[in-house]
Amino acid sequence: MKMEDFNISMTQYNKGDIITGTIVMIGETEVVVAIGGLKEGVFPKEELDGVFKVGDAILVMILGEIDDKGCIKVTHSGVNKALEDKEKLKNLKVGSTLSFKVDEINSFGLLGDFMGYRVFLPFSQCATEDYVNKDNLKNRELDAIVIELNNLKKSIVCSTKLLKSNQTVPVDIGEIISGTVIKLEDKYAIVLLQNGDKAKLSISDASYEHIDKISSVVKLNGVYNFKVLDANTDFSRISVGLKQTMRNPLDDIFSNLNLGDVVEGVVVKILPVGAVIKLDNGITAMAITKENSDRANVATHHLYKLNSRVKGEISYLNRNSHKINILTNKKKES
Repeated sequence: MKMEDFNISMTQYNKGDIITGTIVMIGETEVVVAIGGLKEGVFPKEELDGVFKVGDAILVMILGEIDDKGCIKVTHSGVNKALEDKEKLKNLKVGSTLSFKVDEINSFGLLGDFMGYRVFLPFSQCATEDYVNKDNLKNRELDAIVIELNNLKKSIVCSTKLLKSNQTVPVDIGEIISGTVIKLEDKYAIVLLQNGDKAKLSISDASYEHIDKISSVVKLNGVYNFKVLDANTDFSRISVGLKQTMRNPLDDIFSNLNLGDVVEGVVVKILPVGAVIKLDNGITAMAITKENSDRANVATHHLYKLNSRVKGEISYLNRNSHKINILTNKKKES
């Protein structure tokens, strides 16, 4: 480690830190600022307006470099933009707008950095003028809208096409698309999709299990993959599902069942047509009254009692719709 790097680390200043310094000298070309460490900060005089004088406190941002006099390079004029960027970073989500400087151009798109996040602008998401001038955009600042965000990997995929056209890319029914939860109610959530559209997630499409509140499955500002269920954008109606992106646990249970298998369970409901039975494997089955009695017009409650345990054979099985009927009383051969 170089001595100057050691001196910076001793002050615990990092590149991008915003601190309050004190002006100790205003020279012809530079302003020197005491920043409380082993070294002083310095920035170009052109960044200073006439309001400040020696002895005044001033906000500066560490640039992380040392000049030829051994002072730490700082900036005053860049503080406001940095503070705005920090605020944007705190509220960063799909649909947010940001500015980033292009530092690399490859065969797939443009890349840059935004507050520690690596930004990728695919050519497919470039506005027409950006794509036409793509070879001249290096070191240029671009405004874009976030369409994908990965906080774990600190990566962003953005679009200038959506920002400049103020339009969204249409979604198709059945499409799997990333989205951010921007509003939560008990029975539904509003999701901002990565293409810029808003969609509704109903509680019935959030989980295969029974839930009382949708917040038990999704969190505000959480990013998830959704399946588009209805995409009628003409009426601003897009519905998405979360559970449809996952395997239904009932599929595994039903794949292990066969006609004639003996099952057991508890009667949980009495209906005119039959009894609803919660089987020990967690699924529900129907015991149809007329199929389980030799007597015509027998009432279901004469055959089954609520909360009683019953055993029977599977007489009907539909793995696609997850429906099952069982015979409990009537002999199989009758």
